[in-house]
Amino acid sequence: MSRVSRLAACCGLSLVLSSSAWADLPDEADITARIDALLAETGIPGALVLIEEGEDRIIVARGLANRETGLPIASDQFIRMASVGKLYTAAVIHRLILDGRIALDDRLADLIDPHWIDGIANADQATVRQLLNHTSGIPDYYDDTWFSLVDTVHLNTPERTLAHIHGVPADFEPGADHAYSNTNYQYLALVAEQVTGQSLEQLYRSTVFEPLGLDATGYNIQFDPRDVIHGYGSEIDPEADAYWLQENNGPDGGIFATIGETADFVDAVFRPDGALSELGASMLSDRFDRGGGRYRALGPSYIEDERGFTAVTHGGSIAGYGTIVIRSISHDVTAIAHVNRDRPDIAGLLARDLFLETLDPAPAAED
Repeated sequence: MSRVSRLAACCGLSLVLSSSAWADLPDEADITARIDALLAETGIPGALVLIEEGEDRIIVARGLANRETGLPIASDQFIRMASVGKLYTAAVIHRLILDGRIALDDRLADLIDPHWIDGIANADQATVRQLLNHTSGIPDYYDDTWFSLVDTVHLNTPERTLAHIHGVPADFEPGADHAYSNTNYQYLALVAEQVTGQSLEQLYRSTVFEPLGLDATGYNIQFDPRDVIHGYGSEIDPEADAYWLQENNGPDGGIFATIGETADFVDAVFRPDGALSELGASMLSDRFDRGGGRYRALGPSYIEDERGFTAVTHGGSIAGYGTIVIRSISHDVTAIAHVNRDRPDIAGLLARDLFLETLDPAPAAED
């Protein structure tokens, strides 16, 4: 799967399926059987799936975390969620917005030191709003050329990522269109750190981890004892073990957590009575219309489905790993799927099927 198609599968998530059953929480044995069949069909080593409705939650772990050792995937292991981590960065930014430290229409150029924006197209014009919803037009550093530079040594620091797009033309004028760019969240982290004088890790802790009591969540902690799931497949070699690659770090993809704590965070932000619901409301306060009931909000994607439900989604795709998170806004349902292969489309299939089967919206009118 090419870099472009991986991003499309991850970030262009559609909940429209040809058929679906509206039911209660799916049976765990049925989920297990479906995952086993999908792993056998696709050759993906393992998968972690979470589905919940209200207070009822099912987590199913199937397959291998490590082909070489035979270690099975387990529910208490960390997932490398890649771009799903942008939701945590967005939470930090919206905390600063609600506290009056920054505003959506503040220009990036007025918030950080000039050397960070020199030579980067649109960086002198883009606003916080445009960084959050990917309408800045700032080029994405994470392209096929960047992927050829990913190795086991170098981290995705702002010095490296911004240097990679120095002099690259803008995708479009700020605010004129939408194009997903990891660079936007590199810049948002620089804003948060410069405005507060704190590191992004400190801000994650004070804004998210500590208020929610998340002790199985961390930032830039690859190779932690709980980070044992090896991912397989890359642009170069579809069978390569990608575990040691140093690309799963930084404000656009450096969050590690158990699948259960990932759901705890998403629920806290997007449940109406969630502990961080004011941050979720701020994320959804403005939406860039992408057509067909699909929007880019100020952090997640937002969907208005013709069958009567709304949802927020975010996907993550890095070499060896694919993750999809779906949280209904209109119904108390969350679905998360993580696979340890470079197949976010398969993670999406698992999450979407279980999500749709768990929802119970008003049935659509008969033709």
